[in-house]
Amino acid sequence: MNIRVLAVKLCARMTSLYERLILRTYHNLFGQQSLSRFVIVAHARTGSNYLLDGIISSKLITAYHEIFAGHNRTIGKNFEKVLSQLYRKENKNTRIVGFKLFYNHLTEEEWKKFLSHDEFKIIHLTRANRLKTIVSLDVAFKTNEWTRFSRVKEKRLVDKWIFLDTTNLFERLEQIQTQEALARERFKDRPMLEVVYEEMVKNPRKIFQGIGAFLDVDDINITKIKIIKQNSEKLDQLIGNYDEVYQLLKNSKYSDFLND
Repeated sequence: MNIRVLAVKLCARMTSLYERLILRTYHNLFGQQSLSRFVIVAHARTGSNYLLDGIISSKLITAYHEIFAGHNRTIGKNFEKVLSQLYRKENKNTRIVGFKLFYNHLTEEEWKKFLSHDEFKIIHLTRANRLKTIVSLDVAFKTNEWTRFSRVKEKRLVDKWIFLDTTNLFERLEQIQTQEALARERFKDRPMLEVVYEEMVKNPRKIFQGIGAFLDVDDINITKIKIIKQNSEKLDQLIGNYDEVYQLLKNSKYSDFLND
C-alpha cells in the first residue's frame, strides 16, 4: 500500500471517529434511553451482516456490531464496560438497541453474566449447511474480506481458493452443531426467534416481516440492504481438495452438505 492510499484511509478513519464522537456527545446531551434490547446470536459466516443490515433499515432500531469480539477488546476483559454501550442514550427515534454476539465472543464466565440480563430478545441465526459456513470462514480469513457491498468488485476465484484440513473437518462441523444446541439451551426460557440463513436469502421479505413483528417494529425495508453474498461459486470451485472432502463426507451424516 503506497503512502497516498494509506494517508487517505487514515484521514477517512479519523473523520469517522470524529463524527462518531460528535454524534455520541449529542445523544448524551439530548437523546433518550431505549426501553428494549435485542441480540443476534450466531456463528461467524452465517449471514449476520446481511441480517443486521436489514434490521438497521428501521429508523426505530440502533444496532452495534461485534462489540465483544477479539478485534474490539481482549476476550474476558471489560465485559461490563462493553455491555454499558447498550444502555447509553440514543437518538429520540430509537425504540430498541441491539448488537451481534458470536458463540466465541464470551468466556463461560461472561456468558453467565450476560444471561443474567433477561431484557434481551434473542435472534438465533444459523446456517443449515455448516460446511459452507466453514468454507466461507476460511475464504474470509484468506482474502480478509468479511463483508461485500454491491459496489465492490468480487474477488477472483483464484484468490478465494482454499484447502480444508480433513483431519479436523468432522470436529469443526460437530463444534458448530454443539454451539447451536448450547445457545438454544441457554435461551430456552427467553423470547427467541430462530432464523435460518438459507430461508432468509431465499425469501427475505417473509423472514424480515417476522423479525419486525418479533422486535415490534414495522418499518424494516429490505430494499435498503446493501450487503450481498460473497461466495456464489459452488463448493467444488472453492475447495482445492474437494475430492478429498467429498470422499470424507459422502457416507457420513453430513453428506447433504455436499449438495449446492
